[in-house]
Amino acid sequence: MKYAVSNWIYGDEPLQVTLERLARYGYQGVELQGDLDRYDPREVRALAERYGVTVCSVAAMFPWPGDRDLSHPDPWVRAHAVGYARRLVEFAVSVGAPQVLLVPTAVPRRAPVEYAGDPETWWPLVEHEWSLGVASVREVAGFAAERGVRLTVEPVNRYESFLLNTAEEALRFVEEVDSPWLGVHLDTFHMNLEERDPAAAVRRAGSRLTSLHLSDSHRGPVGEGHLDLKAILRSLREISFDGWLILEPLPPVPDLTVAIRSRWAASLRDLYAERSLRWLQALEARLEAENEQRPEVRR
Repeated sequence: MKYAVSNWIYGDEPLQVTLERLARYGYQGVELQGDLDRYDPREVRALAERYGVTVCSVAAMFPWPGDRDLSHPDPWVRAHAVGYARRLVEFAVSVGAPQVLLVPTAVPRRAPVEYAGDPETWWPLVEHEWSLGVASVREVAGFAAERGVRLTVEPVNRYESFLLNTAEEALRFVEEVDSPWLGVHLDTFHMNLEERDPAAAVRRAGSRLTSLHLSDSHRGPVGEGHLDLKAILRSLREISFDGWLILEPLPPVPDLTVAIRSRWAASLRDLYAERSLRWLQALEARLEAENEQRPEVRR
C-alpha cells in the first residue's frame, strides 16, 4: 500500500515542516489542501523532491457558508466553484499531482439551499441540486481530461452534507457525469457513519476507487477505535487497489479549527503520524502472513 497524509489536518503549518515529518516516518505521499494562496508550485516541487514525497492529490475546499458550491442553485456561485476547480486542476499539473478531489456541494451544508421546511419538497430539491452538481463536475471533468488530471468525488456523512453520503450514491453520481476521468474517493470516518458494511462498500466501488482517506471511527489515529480496518484492507487487496491511502487523524476536539490550529493539537502531529503508519504496516504484515498460510484451493 502507498501511504500519504492530507495536510489540511495540520492547519497553517509550513509545507516544509509537514514534508520533513512525513519523510522521517516513511510516508510516500502528501495530499495538499486546495488553498492556492498558500503555495508556489516551484517551491512545492522542490520540497517534494528534497524529501522524496509525492504530491498524490489536491483536495478542493468548498466551505459553507461560502461563494463556491458546485450544486448551488445560483449560477454565479456554481460558475465560481467551477472556476476554482479548474484552477485546482492547473495547480495539480504544475506540482505533478495526478488527482483533484472534489465534494460536489459545500461542506457543511445539510439541506438544499431553497428548502424551507416542507418535507414534501425535500427530494425534488435534492434531485435538482444533484443534477446541477453533475453538470458542474462534468464541465470540470472535460477540462481535467484535456490536461491529464483525474477527478474523484467524495461522499460525506449526513451531518456534514445532504447530497452525497454513501459509496452507492457516489457511484451513481459518477455514472451520470459519464467521464472516464472521474472516480470515487471514500473516507473511513464517513463510511463508519453511513455504510452498513464499509468493507463491502470498498468492494462495491471496485475499479472506480481512486483513493481512500483513513482515520478510525472516532476520527483519530487508526487502530484506536472500533472500525474494522483489517476487513477494509482485505477488501482493498481483493479489488487490486493500487491508489493512495491518505491519513487524516485528528485530536478529539469537536471544533475543527481547534483540532488543526491549536498548539496542543500541533504537539500530537508527530505522535499520530508515526503511530498510525506503524500500526498499518503491522496490519499489512499480518494480512500477508495470513494469506501465505491459507491453503491453496484445488481445482
